[in-house]
Amino acid sequence: MTHLLRRPTFEWFAVTAMCVVIVLLAALEGWLWRIDQSIYDSSLSAFMRPPSSDVVIIAIDDASLASLGRWPWSRRVHAALVDRAREAGARAMMMDLILDTPSRDDPDADRLLADAMRRYGQVVLPVVQASTGAVLTGETRPLPIFAEAAAAIGHGQVEFDPDGVARSVYLWEGFGAARHPQLALALLKRVDPRHPLAQGPAPLNAQPDHGQWMRTHWRRIPFSGAPGSYRHFSYRAVLEGEVPADELRGKILVVGVTAAGLAESVLTPTSGLSRPMAGVEVQANIFDALRRNAMVEMLPPWVSAALAVAMVLTLMLILLYADARTGFVAPFALGALAIALSGAMLHLGGWWFGPAPAVLGCMLAYPLWSWRRLEFAQRYLDAELIALEREGTPLGGSPGEHEQAVVDGLEQRIRIVRRAAQHQRDVRRFIAGTLEHLPIGVVVIDQANRVILHNERARQLLHAFRSDALLAALHALPWPAYVPMRDGLPDLGGSAGSRQFELSPNKNRHLLVSVSELVGDATARSGRVIGLADVTVMHEAQRSREDTMHFLSHDLRAPLASILTLIDGYKGSPEGQVEQIPRIARYARSALDLADGLFRLVRAEGSDPKDFVELDLAGLVDSAADEVWPQAQARGIRIQVDTRAAEQEEAIVRGDFSLLRRAVINLLTNAIKYGAADSQVFLSLSAEGPDWVIRVRDQGAGIPPESLSRLFRRFSRIVDEGRDQPSGVGLGLLIVKTVAERHGGTVEVDSRPGEGCTFALRLPLRALG
Repeated sequence: MTHLLRRPTFEWFAVTAMCVVIVLLAALEGWLWRIDQSIYDSSLSAFMRPPSSDVVIIAIDDASLASLGRWPWSRRVHAALVDRAREAGARAMMMDLILDTPSRDDPDADRLLADAMRRYGQVVLPVVQASTGAVLTGETRPLPIFAEAAAAIGHGQVEFDPDGVARSVYLWEGFGAARHPQLALALLKRVDPRHPLAQGPAPLNAQPDHGQWMRTHWRRIPFSGAPGSYRHFSYRAVLEGEVPADELRGKILVVGVTAAGLAESVLTPTSGLSRPMAGVEVQANIFDALRRNAMVEMLPPWVSAALAVAMVLTLMLILLYADARTGFVAPFALGALAIALSGAMLHLGGWWFGPAPAVLGCMLAYPLWSWRRLEFAQRYLDAELIALEREGTPLGGSPGEHEQAVVDGLEQRIRIVRRAAQHQRDVRRFIAGTLEHLPIGVVVIDQANRVILHNERARQLLHAFRSDALLAALHALPWPAYVPMRDGLPDLGGSAGSRQFELSPNKNRHLLVSVSELVGDATARSGRVIGLADVTVMHEAQRSREDTMHFLSHDLRAPLASILTLIDGYKGSPEGQVEQIPRIARYARSALDLADGLFRLVRAEGSDPKDFVELDLAGLVDSAADEVWPQAQARGIRIQVDTRAAEQEEAIVRGDFSLLRRAVINLLTNAIKYGAADSQVFLSLSAEGPDWVIRVRDQGAGIPPESLSRLFRRFSRIVDEGRDQPSGVGLGLLIVKTVAERHGGTVEVDSRPGEGCTFALRLPLRALG
């Protein structure tokens, strides 16, 4: 089992290492670029800056084509637009038009446009790539007449990602060397020469390649909105003066084609389900972002990889130490944190990294670790359940020995769990039944000082039936003053042994109480197990032995000592010794009576009901009466015997004949001894309910009420005033009581002063069915 407990640590490292490798490859190799782009598009669309109000698009739209004719127009038209912008006081103009071929129909039109551009001095023209088929062969610049007249030229390229969406642009591009600024950057240099991006010459390539298209300073475009977000004026409306000059004054004009079928439209992150964005509006967005210095810089892939690794390690530590609920929430929380962090850096710092590898790591680590942990738990539980099943039930036997074997592993586990649950229920019932039938009381108290287990014997001994009442009863016991206490009970100080105390809740009850520590966690407080045993009978037996020894030391020694004194004192003439013989005989008879009484009492106390036999009470009563007849004759007492009830039903009981006969003889002897001379003693046998009752009634002076409680005590004798002390040792009635109790019966007395006494020996089961 030890290797099972060590395995989760190894598997934690294995799952962590696998997830780290996967997220590193995903980040560095760009496996999740589509997901990263989708997150980027959503983040960009969620928080977009409004477009600048001074950026205006002059759109060559369908209305302009319908009014001014087919495309391309005469360059005289463009010259008129440039003059119109200059006259209206526009700050600058970007003409996103390719002017690479001369006007063959109207050569003067090229001159007119160039002159208009020189007069304005704020017109920026584009440079585009020249290609033959799919091969880049150079760059297409405006005609020299236009290039010289333009305030600046720049490239108008935008970058398309593999999904066909335009999200980024290179600020510097060119064939052989990245010498041309982006068209919007060239415009920015004219509008705001002091802008940080507008200052400085073109960056130099470390290794220029005159046969390749070179580019540098890659940035993503933070679009200001969906297509149509910027203010648009129709080319025709501006040219014909329908747009007031005030609407153009101080504005940056971006001129380009938007007409259907002519415009170069592209998909952007903010296009959504609407139409693509015209290239002229893309240039407007780039200019607006450059002027705000809000272009997004792509962080290197290792940043995304580092974040993903950090997220995976954090999640795996949480999964290792946290509870199941926290472990379930953690991957979603960390994945959302990675996305939120990337969005915050995008909008607050202008940086972007792909959070998809971090999200992948979180979503991958949780199921992998859960799978390994569940498999480990399954193996461990299977092993424990099988071991538990092999232990069998508390009453013996295997819980699944009569079930048919199954092939399905899940069903097999369900059966094992079912049998284990039944096993636990059997064990619980077995323990509860065993505890309930223990001959001693048991109370178990936990670390919080609460009663968690108790049995019937404890409830009887403490006279309490609820947990709180039991605890209160334990607190109320007379614990010794020298014992250290904790929560009202003895404190053993964490020792593994137990201590016993003999306590007396009252004068008539004695309890032997044992206290043991219930040791749990070493750092927690211990509970206690309280054992309770009633030792009242043992106390009474001890007191009885003490009384017997006291009586023997006095009453038995007295006659024996008197005999020895008489023998030692009369060593003279034989006549003197003969005179002492009656006295010696009397002392010897007294000692013999004492020994006989003690022998009969011990025999009565040690009688075993298993040795009892069936006997006839009628014959027993007659035999006892015959035994005491000489004593009665000596006092002139007549014994009246009535056994007529036995003539109708046999008085058969199970018992010891000699013991029952001795009990009746003792009752008759007492009646003769304490009855009046020349009187009668009545002896009867009758059936009362389920019992046979033997009654002995005399005609003596009776017993005072205050003396009745001492009748059945050991060595107790009742002496009336004015009468001589009766002979005997005071064991006769105790023998009667002991014999009655050993036979499941009782002895009762009814006496009134001056009316005599009636003793009733009641024996159960008068008839054997």
